[in-house]
Amino acid sequence: MSSRPWPDFRPGPLGSARAWWRRVRTKPDEYTFVPAATTHQHPFESPLPSAVYGLDFHVKMTIHWRVDLTTGVRHNSPRNAAVNDVIQRARALTERTMLVHHVPLQHQLGDELAAERQVEGTHVWARADGVSLTVNDSDLAMARKHIELLQTTTMRQAERDAERAEIKYLRDEVLTDLSSATIWWLMRNGYQVEQAVSLSRHLAELVEIAADRRDRHWADTLVTSFESALPRLDDGHRTDVRLHLAKALGIYGGSTVAAEFAEQVGLPGQSYELPPNHHELPPRVNGAHHANGARPLP
Repeated sequence: MSSRPWPDFRPGPLGSARAWWRRVRTKPDEYTFVPAATTHQHPFESPLPSAVYGLDFHVKMTIHWRVDLTTGVRHNSPRNAAVNDVIQRARALTERTMLVHHVPLQHQLGDELAAERQVEGTHVWARADGVSLTVNDSDLAMARKHIELLQTTTMRQAERDAERAEIKYLRDEVLTDLSSATIWWLMRNGYQVEQAVSLSRHLAELVEIAADRRDRHWADTLVTSFESALPRLDDGHRTDVRLHLAKALGIYGGSTVAAEFAEQVGLPGQSYELPPNHHELPPRVNGAHHANGARPLP
């Protein structure tokens, strides 16, 4: 007889085994507290810039935003933060796109803006749907005209580059001496030796004319001197040499000299700014030292 003052209702071995089996097969209910989301909508309609200044897309969409108080940050105007964030996300796509590509751009905007993202530094989450992108017919015609002008400019620039390269080839490699000019003429005219001999006087005159380069620009002379010292450079390395020369001129001669050199030798129009640790050298006056303390070269 048990010494307990109450009856012993503990389960036996079989009851304990059944209770354990029920606990294994039956998962306890999981309770998760989910705070109610605060959601707002804001219809938005505005022009957005394209890749061409003055030609804009017209976008219509509905901006959705909510606040998350668990982020630990706040913003005094959640709606403005949400609208501005969506606009900046859309603008990052439109300002790199030509107006004629508005159809695929609408789908790209719809895909990009549908993703809900937290506005940086705030407790606001924003997204947009119902994106509609339209283009004015007159703006679209101007965009097509702009593309035609770009194509024409590109072709003309390519023709100028080819002509400049041909002139440089004739001046620096063909008409350097009579033998080079004669061999070049033979290759171009079916190796007519007798006629080449009869034209030798004229070819010699052409070589003499080409050698008279008193009116050559200093940039051409500088590049020719480097390329004469390095005759085995390929075209890619020749361009690298020009870029290095432009940067050196920008350091020691200033941005104006570097820009003049770049324009003369056909480098792309860009700013050859001075490196952060360099300064333009002051002119040498009466053999005095430079302002940076370095002794000038004799």
